[in-house]
Amino acid sequence: MNTSEILSGVPSEKRAQAETFLKHREAVSVPFLVRAMLFIGSLISASLLVGIADRLLAGIIPVLGRGVLFFGAGVLLAKTSSNLPPLRGAWRRQLGGLIGLAGQIILAFRLTDIPGVSVWMGVLAVAAISYPLFKNPFNRFLWCAAAASSLYAKVDWEWNWNQFAVALSALLAFGVALWLFVKRKFNFYPLAYALVWWSVICAGETAASKMCWYGLNPANAALAACVAVYAVFSHKGNWTRGQIALAAGAVVLSALLNWPTVLALILMYTGFTLRDRVLESLGTAGVVCGLFLFYFTLNAALSAKAALLVASGLILLAVRSVYAK
Repeated sequence: MNTSEILSGVPSEKRAQAETFLKHREAVSVPFLVRAMLFIGSLISASLLVGIADRLLAGIIPVLGRGVLFFGAGVLLAKTSSNLPPLRGAWRRQLGGLIGLAGQIILAFRLTDIPGVSVWMGVLAVAAISYPLFKNPFNRFLWCAAAASSLYAKVDWEWNWNQFAVALSALLAFGVALWLFVKRKFNFYPLAYALVWWSVICAGETAASKMCWYGLNPANAALAACVAVYAVFSHKGNWTRGQIALAAGAVVLSALLNWPTVLALILMYTGFTLRDRVLESLGTAGVVCGLFLFYFTLNAALSAKAALLVASGLILLAVRSVYAK
């Protein structure tokens, strides 16, 4: 069965997502070891080509122009690889991606030659221009995450946002990322992961501040209610016992824990619901790190800290035992 026959049985509203998924499957149809060997060859070839071209054009084209040239060559090589056999197509895609990466790096730092353009603007511009042109998910995530990091440095060092604004931006970014994951917008998954990265670095900003815990405070109660609403509206189909237990556990823990841990719980719940192992792993690691941060930033007696962590662990174990069945 070819691609057109598969797509003919897909509803029209989901055809674009199915086509994107099939293209991704075709891109990774070459075995991993073969792709690794091709990558080594592409890396050597790209290094030689970029180095030779840079030396030959040094006195003819300025650095910014050479960046544009490498960027365009990478896009062209990637575009012309779709109709080639799998091995040749994979090699050309990797070669184009590496040459394009050299151009992206040059552009990101040499756009500062333009008056009024700083480094964070250059990185943000390269990320915005590259996203529709380079289809490689790693390239997309790399530049989106770099743009998020450079923008955060600007926010933290020059704009001096307070912690409330930082936390609010993290929640908004996380909400957009969840929407992209739940809606299965595969083309925007790298952007969604970069938005999760923004939430992570924002969580690190607020980790140094001591938190007071007086039981169920209004902020956590509101966050727990948001988790409950999200669990209801993001779920499709009939509820299983494990999914009910997972949603209930997330709501209970949301009322007790700090907001980075709550975001990690939501991410873990989304991963389990969508059967996405990457989100499951990120969410689980985030819960562990969030609990660690929560313990050291909680302004309470050691006995209260210990009791709260034990209770959180028991809730997670209970949810796991029910979900596993």
